[in-house]
Amino acid sequence: MTTTAEATNEPGPEDGRLPVADARQSWQRAARLLRPQKAALVVTTLLLLTGSGAALLIPLVLGRIVDAVLDNSSMSQITAYAGVVITAGIVSALLLRAGGRLLVVCLQSALAGLREEVFAAAVNLDQDTIEDAGTSDVVSRVTGDVEAITGAVSGVLPRFVQAGFTILLTIIGLAALDPWLALAALIAVPVQAFTTARFLRRSRPLYRRLRREESDRGQTIIEAVRGADTITTARAQTPHLQQIAIRSLTAVETQRETTRARNRFNAGLNLAEFLGLAAVLAVGFWRASEASLSVGAVTAAALFFHRLFDPISALLSSIDDLQRAAAGLGRLVGVLHARPHHQPCQQIADSSIRIRSLAYRYSPATHDAVASINLDIPHGTTTVLVGVSGSGKSTLAQLIAGTLKPSTGHILIGGVPATEATNRGRRAVLLVTQDTHLFTGTLADNLRLADPDATDNALWEALDAVGADWAPDLVDGLGTVLGHDLDDARIQQLALARVLLADPPVVVLDEATAHAGTGNALDTAVRAVIRDRTAIIVAHRFTQAETADHIIVLDRGHIHEHGTHTHLLGQPDSTYARLHTAAHRADAI
Repeated sequence: MTTTAEATNEPGPEDGRLPVADARQSWQRAARLLRPQKAALVVTTLLLLTGSGAALLIPLVLGRIVDAVLDNSSMSQITAYAGVVITAGIVSALLLRAGGRLLVVCLQSALAGLREEVFAAAVNLDQDTIEDAGTSDVVSRVTGDVEAITGAVSGVLPRFVQAGFTILLTIIGLAALDPWLALAALIAVPVQAFTTARFLRRSRPLYRRLRREESDRGQTIIEAVRGADTITTARAQTPHLQQIAIRSLTAVETQRETTRARNRFNAGLNLAEFLGLAAVLAVGFWRASEASLSVGAVTAAALFFHRLFDPISALLSSIDDLQRAAAGLGRLVGVLHARPHHQPCQQIADSSIRIRSLAYRYSPATHDAVASINLDIPHGTTTVLVGVSGSGKSTLAQLIAGTLKPSTGHILIGGVPATEATNRGRRAVLLVTQDTHLFTGTLADNLRLADPDATDNALWEALDAVGADWAPDLVDGLGTVLGHDLDDARIQQLALARVLLADPPVVVLDEATAHAGTGNALDTAVRAVIRDRTAIIVAHRFTQAETADHIIVLDRGHIHEHGTHTHLLGQPDSTYARLHTAAHRADAI
């Protein structure tokens, strides 16, 4: 292995959020997802129309009852009318319920398809893209935005569609009674239109801004949690808390603005209802005085208009929720438009690693996380990266793994750039970090993520190799559905077992034994994973460095020392020797 020092300075990737789709793009995607549900949507429309039509009989028959009472009709006739009202109500409720449920099924199916597409697009994004946009931007889209759309699909849209059909048929019924009454009811429309237009104009940018501010707040919290140790060491808790408070208050203030806009919107709807009902009653009195309308017909007209209160309120009030859902839909579809920068794939010649003039900067505003890195790592050797927190160990590990793209310089795996390196159609380098994640499903499902065609015997062999002696004791064996009772060390064993199943020529372990506790629960797994492979280990324990072929000591992103364990311990004033001594003292305590 050789090392040299060469300085390079070029800007890193530019800052930039993930795109947000416009209304046309969003609805085009929604229409495509709903296309397979076309037949079910036709049935839904028929059910909702028929249900709304059945409900239309109720005001008409109630008006007939009023006329029958005024005309001293028989009780049997009035009872018959009452039976029609009850029957119409039951039929309408059943049909509207069936139509609403079928609509939810159709919409949820389409939403499930969208979620799968967005998730697939998100996991295929380059890490640089995620870093530039901020982790919280992606997380908020696949959580908060999905939640907003789910709420609209489950409750708001069915109510919105039912209200639309009810309003349409009620206006037809009102016009059939007397055109003058229908014209009187239209007095409410200009007020409703003005109120709705003003609300849409004000709320649309507010909801988009609120989503962005909530994402910024989440990103600040995520960064503070991830860097808690560093923040505490640097005694920088106060500025970080202030930043969280500022971004939280910014989001709260936007929420207050949206609430004020919504309150003004509701007040305008109430005014429109008052003016419309007053106009219908006044015109009804005039028409009844001329003997062109019966009292029952005027009563039916008033009931028709009063019956519009709830659906109009539901229709227009739903705009509030639909605005949030539309904003969420635009952000979700935007993830689909964030095209990953697909790199060409090339077969490696061997598992050697060659690094020249390597530098990486997370953003133009920051200094180089690593700089002037030059390394030659021979095929089949184990190299351990050592250094204090923030020295650049994890950044270098991710660059070697190809999850980050160098700002300058290059990394070659078997003669191929790390971002393009493949072996037999799979990635040539696998990265295992200290972050643990248990995937939903059985033990076999978790393992076969690395090799979908692996046999049960291969799975058991991988588990045995990483020392997962707890696995055979599971009640259902490989078919056991894993839950929260699995601790972090065992979850990390599964991650290392997946490496064995994937069988990469190069493996990068970034503190992969951090969850082993004070024992050596994961040491067996690590030994199995690095055997007969080129291995890069970000050391969590100095015992890993003691048996390594080579050790790299990093300091502020630069190679400070390099050599074997024995060589570095023998150097006077060696940083490695000081770190090694401090670690052993800590273990003794």
